[in-house]
Amino acid sequence: MEIQNNVSLKGKTTMRIGGNAAYYAELNTKDDVDEAVAFAKEKNIPLVVLGGGSNTIFADGTIHALVVRITASAVTKTNNTVVVEAAKNLPMLINDLAKEGLDLTPLTGILGTVGGAAYGNAGQGPKGIWIDEFIISVEVFAEGKWQTMTKDDCDYRYRESWFKDNPHLNPIIWSVTLRLPEKSPEEIAEEIQRILQKRLDTQPHIKTAGSCFKAVGGTPAWKLIDEAGLRQTSSGGVHISEKHANFLINDGQATFDDAAKIVHIIKERIPEGLEVEMRFIKEDGSLEF
Repeated sequence: MEIQNNVSLKGKTTMRIGGNAAYYAELNTKDDVDEAVAFAKEKNIPLVVLGGGSNTIFADGTIHALVVRITASAVTKTNNTVVVEAAKNLPMLINDLAKEGLDLTPLTGILGTVGGAAYGNAGQGPKGIWIDEFIISVEVFAEGKWQTMTKDDCDYRYRESWFKDNPHLNPIIWSVTLRLPEKSPEEIAEEIQRILQKRLDTQPHIKTAGSCFKAVGGTPAWKLIDEAGLRQTSSGGVHISEKHANFLINDGQATFDDAAKIVHIIKERIPEGLEVEMRFIKEDGSLEF
């Protein structure tokens, strides 16, 4: 494992906001993970795991933390059981599996990595299908040791999990074991195209980090934002998407404070019914919200 100093984070996130990481490393083996955890402990700094760069916005200064990205992305298949290492790109996995008649189409159009999807239980809306529908187990480094957690251990709920509940333990997902339904490759390909088109029609596909809020009631987050008259909200280089009110858009010169200000405005106007799902990471490595 190579520890790099003062590495720019702006190009490593989908919204293209952020300063530099005081320390940065890419982890390709379990030994790398052990070394990274030991390094962060020695330096007495937070360890921040970055997946595909979606769902995360870094502060514009120096992040005094060790920011790591898992790079292991191997896929092993036995019949309809698939073991996927955390860095595997989720859209690529869906397409690769489709060619072999394995159906992961409910996650079509979701950006990021398999590890990130398992961490936050990525999927459709509150009444839709989420990745936990397919998970058998997750291999993770947490509480100072390697362990295999069953689906029940992960305590999955709508966009929630044991991993999100315990950020202080710095859980690092290494691989996910999935069991997938089988269909003809033609059927799966057709469904992928249908879902992709629907997402293209209803969601922005420019400099955005994905959904910003999670609704805690039955009303979707975008609808609550719309009903509060906030769809036209902007701050500096960030504005709420005209196409989907739960997405923040970088106009090109956006800052961390621009994005955080919009979230504060929405939280003040809609004090109940929404939770911030986006990670806003401050200079000391802690979360803004």
